[in-house]
Amino acid sequence: MLPAPSGAALPVRALDPRRFHQRLLAAAAILLAGTLAAGTGISAWGSPAAGDGGGTPAPAPQSLTVAGDALPQSILRDEVTVSWSPPVVYPVGTAAPMGSGFGYRAAPCSGCSSNHQGVDWNPGAGAPISAMADGVVVGIGNPDGAYGVWIEIEHVVNGQRVTTLSAHLQYGSLRHGVGDVVEVGDVIGAVGSTGASTGAHLHFEVRIGGAAVDPAAWLRANYCEAP
Repeated sequence: MLPAPSGAALPVRALDPRRFHQRLLAAAAILLAGTLAAGTGISAWGSPAAGDGGGTPAPAPQSLTVAGDALPQSILRDEVTVSWSPPVVYPVGTAAPMGSGFGYRAAPCSGCSSNHQGVDWNPGAGAPISAMADGVVVGIGNPDGAYGVWIEIEHVVNGQRVTTLSAHLQYGSLRHGVGDVVEVGDVIGAVGSTGASTGAHLHFEVRIGGAAVDPAAWLRANYCEAP
């Protein structure tokens, strides 16, 4: 039989705070080491110690040092500027002879202007007239007016809104109406002598922001057959 328990209380050992703190730190260090080893896929336990005859020696402790220049940095790229100019062509080609230029002149007929807001080209009656650039038809004219048969197209060239007007076209030659989309080089009509005209020619205007500019100078600066 077991002896009956004594009624006397067991002695209680006083807790040493310093030793408790040291043991707590040691346990935390062991747990941290195990966690790191598990995260790297290297077992922290059961590896035979080097030279103990238990098989392959344990690998030497490894450390990974990341060079400063290998840290993630902003990716640097060469600055590349892409220049793109939309095609712009002469409405009757570059070889058509020019009659009246832009600006003031002696009016060639009673209904003709002395402040010439465009240029006149003389490629011959019936010559096709092309859209100077991609655009939208915004107006077509009354053949009984000074311009005769005319067509107005709005374009965007190099970020600028540009309006062109082709006048004195042949009767029945217009191929587009208001709202139609045209592409550069599309035939929009034929050279005629309608309205206030002394002979078959194309009267061509270029306006930027509503103000007329010299079409010949503007085309020389912006002519571009292909982007």
